[in-house]
Amino acid sequence: MYNDIDDENWPDAKPNEGKKGKSGAEDTLRRRLALLSLLPTVGQPGLDVATITARLDGSGFGCGERTVQRDLKAIMEDSIWHAAGVAIVSTPDPLQPNTRKWTHAGMHKPSPLRTPTGEEAMLLVLIAQELQALLPGSAVDTLSAYAPATDDVLRRPGHVMHAAYRRKICHVPEGPLTIAPPVGSDHLREVNEALLREEKIDVRYYAVSRNRESAYRLHPVGMVRKGLFFWLIAFKEESPGRTGKDARMFRMDRIRSVARCENDPVARGLPELKDVIDSGLLGYFPKDLVKLSLRSAPCEGGNQLIDNYRDTPLSHDQRIVELPGGGYLLEASVRHTRELEWMLQGQAHLLEVVAPADLRQTLQRFAASVADRYPPGAA
Repeated sequence: MYNDIDDENWPDAKPNEGKKGKSGAEDTLRRRLALLSLLPTVGQPGLDVATITARLDGSGFGCGERTVQRDLKAIMEDSIWHAAGVAIVSTPDPLQPNTRKWTHAGMHKPSPLRTPTGEEAMLLVLIAQELQALLPGSAVDTLSAYAPATDDVLRRPGHVMHAAYRRKICHVPEGPLTIAPPVGSDHLREVNEALLREEKIDVRYYAVSRNRESAYRLHPVGMVRKGLFFWLIAFKEESPGRTGKDARMFRMDRIRSVARCENDPVARGLPELKDVIDSGLLGYFPKDLVKLSLRSAPCEGGNQLIDNYRDTPLSHDQRIVELPGGGYLLEASVRHTRELEWMLQGQAHLLEVVAPADLRQTLQRFAASVADRYPPGAA
């Protein structure tokens, strides 16, 4: 063994180094974790035993060089450290061949030993703020483990701008502001965990149409956030088919309880979430794209609306042509959805649907219905 790892005797041990029992084991673990946090990564100048000892002593760990040697040897040889992803290496000091320089074996320290940078702390906060509802429970637990270190970093004077950034990002629903119904965080975590592990779930669900709760065993396919609502897409256990059209939607705020069926996998061959959505489950009427043609009113409002569509196109193949008599013709390949109908209804005073024919008829019925409700001269 190299000169700076020698387990013969420990003559320079300090008074507290030989403590036995639980207290001594805890002190040893704390010291070794502190030692590992001091070591640089591979490619950076390593630290010799004397330097490590001095830095540990300055941090309140009263130990001698022999103790540090023993710690380094234990970390190298004990499988528990390897299981935690810890690997350290030593190389000879070119100026002192009998001295070794110590570093971590990889380009990065194991995550429990790293202090997040300002950017990493900011990213972890944004994940917790914006994406936590779509994370499985195990990932939320992992994220929570970083919270103390993250909060500590963002409280430091040098990271004021990173801490402030979270207040500059938010999600605002389109249209009139509406308060989203509360969803149990435990329910979200359990469903997401089942999606991760591809396990069935048992749920109790309140169906508004029947005004009662029902119990289901489900084969979950995916989670969708659409507007203000989270939707679970799943197949019922008793469902005879497993095509996209056989899937069902369950609004997460109406789920009263959920439990994973651990080690009970979902059925084989379930369709992908995208295929289920393409089948029309979320209000997509035809599966394929339709060719939408719109004629704008020849007025300032119509021109401004067309300018908005230039900035935010309806599709990659959108085309806008100015018409000889005024106004514009807009053409785009889109999916026929309820949201498309609602959007066109809201813009019906500025846009005329030319095609497809069935969508034009829908808007005609809408316009007639509005005219019936607002007859000329009515108070």
